[in-house]
Amino acid sequence: MRKKFLSERLGEIISDLFKTGTGLLTFIGAIILIFYVILAVFAPQIASHNPIERVGRTLTPPNEQFIFGTDNLGRDIFSRVIYGARIALTIAFIAVLIAAGVGIPLGLISGYVGGAFDRVVTLIMDAIYSFPGLILAIAIAAVLGPGVINISVSIAVVYTPTYFRVIRNQVSSIKSELYVEAARALGAKNYEILLKYIFPNVLPSIVVVLSMNLADAIMTEAGLSFLGLGIAPPTPDWGFDLSNGQRFVLSRAWWGLLYPGLAIVTVVLGFSMFSEGLNELLNPTIRERR
Repeated sequence: MRKKFLSERLGEIISDLFKTGTGLLTFIGAIILIFYVILAVFAPQIASHNPIERVGRTLTPPNEQFIFGTDNLGRDIFSRVIYGARIALTIAFIAVLIAAGVGIPLGLISGYVGGAFDRVVTLIMDAIYSFPGLILAIAIAAVLGPGVINISVSIAVVYTPTYFRVIRNQVSSIKSELYVEAARALGAKNYEILLKYIFPNVLPSIVVVLSMNLADAIMTEAGLSFLGLGIAPPTPDWGFDLSNGQRFVLSRAWWGLLYPGLAIVTVVLGFSMFSEGLNELLNPTIRERR
């Protein structure tokens, strides 16, 4: 009976979302994300050419053989865009997992323990947060050098304070709730209170922040690659191809700039639409206002 009630309740929430239009945006965002995940997973089967080999004449405009044209080295842009999805999503997911893996536990412990530990950790996180994200990522990437893991770590450092601040602020208010005090009075240990009573209440915020950070991570990775601090060529990368393509716009080779740019814009838009829908789905207050 309980499972039936939960499924019916979830169906009502989804139905309400579609009535407001937010559900439709969430659905479109999910379709975009699934599309790019499929591209990333099945890139070898979908791509028509090897993305790092010369397969035609340089700066060939879009045609039947090369539907996105070729770049200045004669490489197929369509294949590079497809393989670029694999690089972009891999770095974004690794970066977000690292940031969440560090920021969430620190936020839980700092908000619950308080005192000197909370002040010191908060000061460190605020110091990191005060730096402009892209500039901090550039500085770290310049020190670590190119590579998937190095770029992921560079981006993770930028977004770790976001998780910490969100979780820490919520834990600081939740730990004084009556059900937490009751669990403490009944002899529950601190780790049990954190995992069983506090963490489930901050989980919705984590999911929303995670999906939003994925979009930001892709933009940051593209920015690093655009500046030459991302993945080393000739590995397909949207940011690098965007930088490479803009050099030939004055030669009317617009396709080298257009298609990597569209890939970045659409995947970021997909994550943004999806995270907005999740926020409304998991936050009853916002849903009731609508």
